[in-house]
Amino acid sequence: MYKYRRSKRPRIPRWADIEKIRRFYLEAWRLTMNTGIPHQVDHIVPLRGKTVSGFHTHTNLQVIPKIDNLRKGNRHV
Repeated sequence: MYKYRRSKRPRIPRWADIEKIRRFYLEAWRLTMNTGIPHQVDHIVPLRGKTVSGFHTHTNLQVIPKIDNLRKGNRHV
């Protein structure tokens, strides 16, 4: 987990809106608490994909159930 978190740092551009990014994590937590279904923040375009690499920005994030995120893996679908 530490290695993954550390890998995000260079993928955050200077123009990224950190507050908007935090809102995604807050929403994932809120949905998990309210529904009892674990949710995670997913990168639409993976940070370290085989064919593409995205940025850690609010425009590249979505909140999805954890099981769907695990099924998706490190792929761009």
